[in-house]
Amino acid sequence: MIDKLFKNFSPFLKYCIVGASGTFIDLASLYVFVEYLLIPVIPATILSFLLAVTNNFIFNKIWTFKSKSRNYRKLFIKFLIVSIIGLGLTITSMHVMVNLAGIWYMFAKAITSLIVLTWNFLANKIWTFRLTEKSITVLDQFPFELSIIIPAFNEANRIKSTLLIIRDFLEEQVINAEIIVVNDGSTDKTAEVIENFKKKISNLKLINLNKNSGKGFAVKRGVEASNGKLILFADADNSTPIEEFGKLLEKMKETSAKIAIGSRYLHGSNIQIKQPTYRIIIGRVGNFLIRLFLIDGIKDTQCGFKLFEHRAAKEIFSLQKVKRFAFDMEALVIAHNMDYKIVEVPVSWFNSSESRVRPIKDSLRTLRDLVYIKLNLWSGRYYSD
Repeated sequence: MIDKLFKNFSPFLKYCIVGASGTFIDLASLYVFVEYLLIPVIPATILSFLLAVTNNFIFNKIWTFKSKSRNYRKLFIKFLIVSIIGLGLTITSMHVMVNLAGIWYMFAKAITSLIVLTWNFLANKIWTFRLTEKSITVLDQFPFELSIIIPAFNEANRIKSTLLIIRDFLEEQVINAEIIVVNDGSTDKTAEVIENFKKKISNLKLINLNKNSGKGFAVKRGVEASNGKLILFADADNSTPIEEFGKLLEKMKETSAKIAIGSRYLHGSNIQIKQPTYRIIIGRVGNFLIRLFLIDGIKDTQCGFKLFEHRAAKEIFSLQKVKRFAFDMEALVIAHNMDYKIVEVPVSWFNSSESRVRPIKDSLRTLRDLVYIKLNLWSGRYYSD
């Protein structure tokens, strides 16, 4: 009973020891800063607090919580956030007790340390050093050579011809594949059309989402349900013809890459039906910003025709956060961050006159997502624990 009790409370006891050492460093350095270096109380409080934080982070990481996470950046960001809030509590408490209540600064510091110690323990135990595991199903044997994911929102008209073209291609090339259509909360008869096609196309699967959540979310759901050795996602309008799959596969084999992406901007790309000029300009500016701030060396991050090796897709999309159009560039940023080799392949492409892209609104949303992805990259959210 005693052993069990000690075991249950040992992290807290360890944290108290670490906290005590940090408090000693905090108080001792504060005294030195104020009495000997003549630094004003508030700046001295900040400096002494930072010294204590450094001590506490190191020992709590390796001793108290014995965190095995290699995601040091994410861990540090979390610890830093907790510490900044603790610093705010420290400054506020010291200001109230010393400047307003006239309490001797050393006594005020002792009371403040108790408050901040309690906050830090709870926050770091519950949030910073909490062990979390992502459930990722990665197959060793594959029932299908290829999984084709098609996100669809109100595609009752266009999805018909696309499914027939894909079916004919798979039969002609003798590829054992599954087709997964993710119905992204459509309000038309998309789901009904796909259900009817199950009689004509073997291994056609339908995933229905209750509400429209975005193309990125739909693709993620498709990847989670995929059982193919290779995983391809393509647009419902077949803007990049399914026949281009062979080019991506050949390039992957040549280069031993885990990811091959279609590109409209490489030499050899074949744009059959061009976009309006304003959309070309917006697309080029967007790709320039993406290369500048997120990932360099890729000329077209947004072409909706990308091929992944099974494990790479599962790992990358398990970390995906963006639900709408910017998910493409996020997936590539995650892949690059995980050291996956990416090859870009020129493809044929047909612009659809029925495109639902809203130039101004979607451009602003993409810029917002660009900043969001950059912050996630800095904070370590794209590292698996």
